[in-house]
Amino acid sequence: MLKDVLVEKKKNIAIISLDRPEALNAMSLDMREGLADTFEELAELDDVRAVVLTGSGKAFSAGGDMKSWEGPDKDKIIKSIMEFARRTITAITSLEKPVIAMVNGDAIGAGCNLALACDLVIASENARFGEVFVKVGLGPDWGGAYHLLRRIGMVKTKELLFTGKIFSAQEALDMGLINQIVPLIELEETTMKLAEKLSRSATRAIGMTKSYLHSVWQMDIKEALKYEASMQIELMKTIDHKESVKAFFNKSKAVFIGK
Repeated sequence: MLKDVLVEKKKNIAIISLDRPEALNAMSLDMREGLADTFEELAELDDVRAVVLTGSGKAFSAGGDMKSWEGPDKDKIIKSIMEFARRTITAITSLEKPVIAMVNGDAIGAGCNLALACDLVIASENARFGEVFVKVGLGPDWGGAYHLLRRIGMVKTKELLFTGKIFSAQEALDMGLINQIVPLIELEETTMKLAEKLSRSATRAIGMTKSYLHSVWQMDIKEALKYEASMQIELMKTIDHKESVKAFFNKSKAVFIGK
């Protein structure tokens, strides 16, 4: 049984909740390990076609729990912390299923970068974000610099990382860091509607497109065209594609099964 992470399933949607509300979901070692294990396991579950990640209580995550870093073998603990982060972000970004961050409150430090690793981010009006690592004498982790640079460029990334400023959901939206802001009372309904829509879509195509998008950053145009050609050839063999062609000619609505 996982500690500090809750996993619930609604139809074809997995809902993962960071579950230390009394600590604003600050990341304990158990939570870090639980996140890594959970996202790695989701890759093997064919009946899960979309994922929602959120926090219990009033925060998404206040970041790392520095109390959990202390111990008789601190070097070993730090190595475990970084390994769990590597596993989690790798699992999220390589997962061939859409992952939506439902940011209900503060997403600070590691919490901010965990949200940014997701494919889509929907935040409540009262959510706040912050790359506060410099305030504790650290650099960004959980893939933060990687995702920030690709979303907002070098100049703005340096500003956020060097100042450690806390910024609002509206500022995050204006910068292009998140997709949508809704009132807190509407957050769950809005997020689940999107998750349900995606889970009924051609999720194999979404998953392969996601893999392509993450890979294409490192490619030149010739490599990108070669990759997309192989992707399309593979997708043209899928049941969902054949269903959509059939529906097109029959002038009916395609029913996708994610295969």
